[in-house]
Amino acid sequence: MWDEDISTVILPTLSTVIFFVFTINFFRHLMRNPHIQIRDVTKEHNWKPITGTTKAYCCSICETLLLNLDGLFCDSCGVCADRGCIKLADKRLKCKAINVSLNNDQPMKHHWVKGNLPLVAICYICEEECDVEPGLADWWCCWCQRCVHEACKLVLSDICDFGKFKLMIIPPKSLEVINRRSTMRRRLHLRSVIPPNWPDWNPIIVVGNRKSGNNDGGHILSLFRRLLNPAQIVDLAERDPVAALEWCRLLGKTPCTILVAGGDGTIAWLLNTIDKLGLEPIPSVAIIPLGTGNDLSRVLGWGKQHDSHLDPAEVLRKVQTAAKIKFDRWSVTIKPYSALGFRGSQRNLFMYNYISVGVDAQVTLNFHRTRESRFYLFSHRIFNKLLYLCFGTQQVVERECKDLDKNMEVYLDDKKIELPSIESVVILNIPSWAAGVDLWKMGMEDDPNSKVQSINDGKLEVVALYSSFHMAQLQVGLSKPYRIGQASTVKIKLLRSCAMQVDGEPWYQQPCEFNITYCNQASMLMSNDF
Repeated sequence: MWDEDISTVILPTLSTVIFFVFTINFFRHLMRNPHIQIRDVTKEHNWKPITGTTKAYCCSICETLLLNLDGLFCDSCGVCADRGCIKLADKRLKCKAINVSLNNDQPMKHHWVKGNLPLVAICYICEEECDVEPGLADWWCCWCQRCVHEACKLVLSDICDFGKFKLMIIPPKSLEVINRRSTMRRRLHLRSVIPPNWPDWNPIIVVGNRKSGNNDGGHILSLFRRLLNPAQIVDLAERDPVAALEWCRLLGKTPCTILVAGGDGTIAWLLNTIDKLGLEPIPSVAIIPLGTGNDLSRVLGWGKQHDSHLDPAEVLRKVQTAAKIKFDRWSVTIKPYSALGFRGSQRNLFMYNYISVGVDAQVTLNFHRTRESRFYLFSHRIFNKLLYLCFGTQQVVERECKDLDKNMEVYLDDKKIELPSIESVVILNIPSWAAGVDLWKMGMEDDPNSKVQSINDGKLEVVALYSSFHMAQLQVGLSKPYRIGQASTVKIKLLRSCAMQVDGEPWYQQPCEFNITYCNQASMLMSNDF
């Protein structure tokens, strides 16, 4: 009976299910949309609540003073409204145009918005202060950011030149879009980018996750929509890096800049995607630090943390004057040992900042598990650092990585290194570890034969830490690491299970052998405002 059921019922049913799933996924693959979604056109304005400001705003429709609880503004064009006037504002006031008809040969005109000017607005014509009277007074263009008095507006030309950030903006005429309907929404999808006839045009794409940085990411993305074409702002909460970098492919041979708002993990994710896609020319990457440590941002001059009163115009100015540099990318191959001593399937990663095995990776792993827990209800930069300190103190007592040197073999350029009694090994590509500690520079005067660390010399710096207490001493400058040496290749045989991390992403690693070899170079921007 069982044999008959298997042959007549179960096998045909399973075959039908498998065929159905395969068919559905096959057609999804064929019908997937190759274009970038850039806007839901059922929404006229991108409304955000007015919060955290001392400036008085007025409704652009009824001109009444807006209270913080009821006031809304469009983060793309700057129009303001109370909740009762939103529908009228959507109907009467046009938002910043993402694209315009390609058949229109007329030059771009100013998009004037009345009142609610930026703080300390100066008239472009008479150079006197604007918006000093109560109510809706004076005008500003949401493309070139120029402010003018009512009388001075008649003197200014109607033609908009996009202002001081012109070469970073993708003008509306350059975007060719298609209109697709999905259920109740109509979305614009980007089909192509036609470069404007501007010398030295170098457009910028701002990438970030609105949920990152204690939800500061959303505020930062909003700030840049006002200065650039809103289509240039990509939220990683809605799209993956591949969709964001599709801009670079559509731009063809035009060089572009990626401004990423995020921590070291987000930056590494983006750099990995750039390498995977093989983009030419390689886009240069600038940083707005939103993480906890932000080691790469510190090294490249973008700061240890973002300013809570971030000025997007100042950030774009820094990007304009930043210098392009090459940045070493390292390939990490992890070959685990099976229970019988055979090697299992290998894992391949990229490394940009540093790799560590031992106590500091264990502290990072404990912190990461806590932050991912459903009970982790409060997130703040200072609180995260205190939590990290607590886990470090815990390791002083527990010493989970004690005698790591007896269960590890380290090879620099295929030469085995003798180790003292340690609890961690750190392999560095940049001169910053654990939120700004320059490990390799510490004690360099005691080793006159060693070379200065560089992020693009094809060399790695390897140091060891004695304990969790030693980590704390290093962070306040009261001790020095054990300097193992510099090398072009590093091989480590890990003979017992231990915590490990690559660029701040930790996990618990079973016995393995991992090799670190030079891969190629990424293109980064180094700020000149040190």
